[in-house]
Parts: sequence; C-alpha cells; structure tokens
Amino acid sequence: MAPWTERVRYATRLALPVVVGLVGAWLGGALFAPAEVRTGPFRVAVRPALGRGVTDLGLPPFGRVVADTHVGPLDLSATLTDVGVRRLTEVVGRVGIQGLVDQVQADALDAVPRLALRLLLAAVVGAGMLGALVFRRRLRAVGAACLTALVAVGGLEALAWVTYRPAAFTEPRYVGSLGTASHLIGPVREATDRIEDFRVGLQALIASATRAYTSIQAQPLPGAGSVRVLHVSDLHASPLGMDFAREVADAFEVDLVVDTGDLTSFGTPLEDLITARIAAFGRPYVFVRGNHDSLALQAEVARLPNAIVLDGNVAEVAGLRIYGLGHPAFTPSGTEEGIDPEAFEEEARGAAEAIREDLARLEEPPDIVAVHDDRMVEDLAGEIPLVVSGHFHRTTARVIRGTLFLRVGTTGGNGAGVFRGLDVPLSAEVLYFSRPESRLIAYDVIEQDPETGSLSVTRHLISRDYGELVLTPSASVIPPLTVTPG
Repeated sequence: MAPWTERVRYATRLALPVVVGLVGAWLGGALFAPAEVRTGPFRVAVRPALGRGVTDLGLPPFGRVVADTHVGPLDLSATLTDVGVRRLTEVVGRVGIQGLVDQVQADALDAVPRLALRLLLAAVVGAGMLGALVFRRRLRAVGAACLTALVAVGGLEALAWVTYRPAAFTEPRYVGSLGTASHLIGPVREATDRIEDFRVGLQALIASATRAYTSIQAQPLPGAGSVRVLHVSDLHASPLGMDFAREVADAFEVDLVVDTGDLTSFGTPLEDLITARIAAFGRPYVFVRGNHDSLALQAEVARLPNAIVLDGNVAEVAGLRIYGLGHPAFTPSGTEEGIDPEAFEEEARGAAEAIREDLARLEEPPDIVAVHDDRMVEDLAGEIPLVVSGHFHRTTARVIRGTLFLRVGTTGGNGAGVFRGLDVPLSAEVLYFSRPESRLIAYDVIEQDPETGSLSVTRHLISRDYGELVLTPSASVIPPLTVTPG
C-alpha cells in the first residue's frame, strides 16, 4: 500500500471521531438542551443553537427582540411561555422596574450554571450516542467523539460568557407587528461606559417585556423626553405607502413628519390627489420637493393646514430648526428625452452654493438639513450636523467630516407600480432628538414587506455606531487667518 494512502487512512481515523463528536453535540443540544426556567413572573423556554452570536427574545404574540450580544457561533433563544400579567403588574406597582430587575437578575444568574451544564451534558450524550452508532465497540473512537463535544461546546460556552454584552439590548432589532413595535423596542437609551453592562441590558429586556404585556391594560408609552421625527421619502403616489407612514407616525407617537420628496412620480395633476392624505397625519408635515414633484404639487401641499413647505427657508417645529431646499431638476417618470445621469448629478451638486448662502444668513445653524438628493449638500459636509434625504431607494448612513447623512429607502415601495409587484419593502426612519439640545441621539430603521406584512425595526445609537461626531469643515471653506502687526 502506498505511503500516501496510509496517511489518508490515518488522517480519516483521526478526523472521523471529531466530525462525529461535533455532529453528535449539535444533535444532543437540539434534542436535550432546551429547558424551561422561571425568572420572576416570567416562565421562559431556553433553546441554544448554532448561529451567529445573538440573543433572541420572543415575546408572543407581539414579536421578537434580537440583539448581537456575544462572539461565537452560539445563538441563545428565549421565548416567554407564560406571563402572569396580574402578578407582573402587582410586582411593578410594588417594587417598580428596578425591583423586578433585581428579582429576575437573581433568578437568571442562578439558572445560568444549570443551563450551561445541561447543554454540556446534552452535547456529550449526543456525541456518545452517535459515536456508538458509528463506531459500535470502538470505545476509544467513541471516547474521542465525546471529548470533542465536551471541548467544543465548553469552549463556545466560555467564549459566549466572556464576551456576553447584555447592554446590546439597548440597540436591538425588532421583528413583529407594527402596532407593538414601539412598546417592545422601548425608549432610547444612550450608550455609556458608566453603567454596568449587565444591569442596563437586563433592565432593557425586562422593560421591553413589561411594556408589551402591561400595554394590554393600556399602559402609556414611555420615553416622551425626546423629540421624535418620522422621516419618509419617495412615496411616489402610493396610497399603501401613505397608510404605512401614518401607522408608523401613530405607533411611535412622533412629533412631526419630514418628507424629503418624490411624493409623486409622473408630475401629473391627477397624482396631486395624494396630498389629501397628508391632513390625516394630524401633526406637522414638513415637505421638501423631489425631482419628480412639480411646483404645482408644492403649492398644493403648502395649502394644507398641517403642511410646512421648505424651499430655501427654515422652519422651527417641535423645537427643531429645519432647513430644506427643493430639488433643482424636474424629471417626471416617462420623460421622452430621458435623463442624463451625469448632467443630473451636476445639477444636484450645483445647489450647494445656494444652500451655503442661505445658511450663512441664518443667526443659528439648523438642526436638520432636508433635501431630496444628498449630493446637493455633500460639499457642505463638516458645516452642518445632520442631512436627511431619499432619492436612491436604499437606506444608508454615512459620516463625512462629522456630518451624518441619513438616506431612507422608499416609503412607497414600488410607488405607482406597487400593485404590479410587491417586492420592494416600505421604508421609514424615526429619529430621536434630545431635549433641549436638539441633538440626534438615535434612529430606528423601519421596513415592512407589503406582501407579507412582516415588519422589522432596527435601532441605531449615535454614540455607539459613530462615536462623537465633530464637525470639521473642509479647508476650502475655512476663512484665511489675517494677522495684523501690533
């Protein structure tokens, strides 16, 4: 027999117990590791699984709250199977959320060693059972498979324990129904190194569950200390998109709406009927014209009692100073000559100088600059704190010289073509500003599949995602220093 053949057989003999051990550990974990524990007034079904290092908290029937809590391919899934709402209300009324946190924290920390040991034993038992089926009486191979399961699962548990960050639940992702999204995802909390990570994360979890289940008894939504702004764009005359935006505005109890344009698509008078839905928001509706919107549409919006049209001017709404300018181009869909992308971009960027002149005349800089296409103000990066825009039908965020540029996708989905294909999600953002500084502290990205109705909400904390944003104007706009001899 050739030497290489012998080496292959030897390697196979070594590798096979490892593979069997890993597969057996996975099977054992899936079959025997799930358990049910009681933490305070909650009964929780815990299920570990291979994954990407998240903790998934299920709060049926409302939805799920997911956070990237730790490193390693081990997912922790916890689903509430029983909640004593009356007992929960009594406990919160007697000792408050802090007291409930103390109770749940003690129960959870007591259960962690037992759950870890259960997963470890389940993995070893699974590896042993599979090893016995594969290797039969080859006890050394069966033992090697069990040892592999013990080391692999024990290592994953140790890695998850060392890197676990419950404070990640201050920046969660929510999946569920729109009506309870704002209850589950909770009020905005700023990231801070001065708060114990475990406690702040646990408090976020418990507060989410308490809000959700006591909301059955009409408990008011907390977190009213911030100014909430709904940012929508590219509705493209979609009634479905307008209904979605209004539902988000109501569910998140926003103070105002900022629409960064393309309310229509073809620029026809018939599409102007979509403006009739703006009054139904029942709150200030700030509008900036997009490249699909005509001046006639802008005038129609301006006549609405709750609408504020920005076109080279500033308005103060709910304590926020907002500047906006309509898009310099008018290119409705179906334009026969088509659109030259390079000329379109050049025209958009050409608006920067007019915007700079407008801002220079202001006594105070605006808190928000709203435009349809953020290329209109890209040259002003480093001079303004926040730009909100749309146009590109993709939700993105970027920082240029300390200026945060937030692009929302398309709130109208496929717009006028929404009934021909429901493959584009409806998108919106809810921005949270601190009082009285009018400083952006967080924003939620909200997307809904128009076909299935499934909704996701992802929270972004400014301090955690971007750090401290310091405006740094480009050298071309910094006036030269003049030194006068003494």
